[in-house]
This record gives sequence, C-alpha cells and structure tokens, in this order.
Amino acid sequence: MNDLVLWSGLVAPWVYGGILMLLRLGTCFATMPDFGTGQVPGRIRIVLALALTIAMDSALGLVTVPLPTSPFTIVTAAAREVVIGAALGTAVRMVTATAQMAGDLVGLSMGLSLATLFDTTAGEAPLATGRLFSLIAGLMFFAFGGHLIVVETLFHHFQLFPVGVAELSLPSLDALGGAVTHIVHAAVLMAAPVLVVALLLNVAIGFVMRVVPSVNIFSIGIGILMVGGFAVLGLAGDTLMMFVDHEVRALPERMLELSGGGP
Repeated sequence: MNDLVLWSGLVAPWVYGGILMLLRLGTCFATMPDFGTGQVPGRIRIVLALALTIAMDSALGLVTVPLPTSPFTIVTAAAREVVIGAALGTAVRMVTATAQMAGDLVGLSMGLSLATLFDTTAGEAPLATGRLFSLIAGLMFFAFGGHLIVVETLFHHFQLFPVGVAELSLPSLDALGGAVTHIVHAAVLMAAPVLVVALLLNVAIGFVMRVVPSVNIFSIGIGILMVGGFAVLGLAGDTLMMFVDHEVRALPERMLELSGGGP
C-alpha cells in the first residue's frame, strides 16, 4: 500500500504536467491555420498534439508539476495554458490571414466581388482570390520551413514559461495594436500594385464613357479590370513569396510577443 502511494505521488505530478503541456499545444493547433479547421481530422490533430507533447516533455527532462489540492487552482492553471496556446496559434494564423485580406482587396478591385466560395470548414464565404492567396501562403509557409520554426518556438516557449506557474503574462495593448496594424499594412502593400492599376483603369474607363457615350463600357469594363489585374499579379508574383519568407523569419518574435513574452 505504501509503495502504491509512493508511486502515485511520483507519477501524478508528471501526468499533471503533461496534461498542461497538452492543453497548450492542443489549443495552439486548434487556432492555427488549416489545423484548426475541418480540413484536418480531429483524431490527427489529437495524435500530433499528443506526440509533440511526449517529445517535448522528454526533451525538457520530464516536466513535473505538483498536483494542487484545490480544484480552483487546477482550473486556473488549465485556463492559463489555453490562453497561451490560443495566443501562439493566433500569431501563426496572422500569416494566412494577411494573405487572405490581400487577396480580398485584389478581388474587390478587379470586380470579382461576386466570385465567392463558401468554406464549410471555416463557416465563411471568402472571395475566390482571397482563398487562393491564403492557400498559396500556406503552401509557402511549409516550403520555407515555417512548421519547424513553430515547433522550435514552442519548445523555447516552454523553457521561458513553464507549465504550472501561477503568473499569466498577457500581451500589451501595444503588441495587440501592432499585430492588427501589421496585418492591414502588409495586406495593403501586397495588393497595392493591383489597386493602383485598377484605379487607373477605372479612371480611363470613366474618361472613355464621357468622350464616347455610345460605347457600352459596362460590357467590357469588368474584362479590362480582370485582364489588367491578372497581368499585374503575374508581374508582381514574387510579392507574396517575399512576404511569407519575411513572416516566417519574424514568427518566433511575434509568437512570443502575442503570448506575453515580448516587449
């Protein structure tokens, strides 16, 4: 009986620490792009989170957290890990969110506002160009090794902010405002070439309508905007690649910022 009590006292802190790590990683996966949607089955997400938890727990030397006697303390610790995991996943989601916003701006300027695709996994109907930009950004994210950087940053985050600590470091208002500003600023910069060309084409179409009123410009105006927009996208196709490359390099700093560990 004494041996059983001794073993339970040794195993319980390790199991409790592993559960807290699993909560942080699982919530991070749930809020990440693609992984957090129905595109990846729930069983696969659970297996990945569990495998990564076991690997990181072993690399950290079997994390042990004393099992609290108060249920409130357990709930508080679990809520802390959920909040931190959601912040880490949101930082990763910013990459595809920015690309999708840029694609939406491009689609609106090219007259493709009616070209929507209902995404059953996300429960929304983004523009076709926005979804295309998001998919390309996601593929480039893996091509540039973004998934490896995410795993490395998560491991580093466990070293900086161990599980079971009572303190909860929330991101500053400057960090949150800076993240939103960065999304809008980067999206506008990526869509700027198409926006400028679309503006010039609209001005030219308006001038033609004033000079030659008999021309039915509405029947060819959308075609002109689409041809001009796709031509600019073909010439400025490296913009999205450079953006994703920059975001992957800045991802560790942004993940720490949004999880309360940055300046």
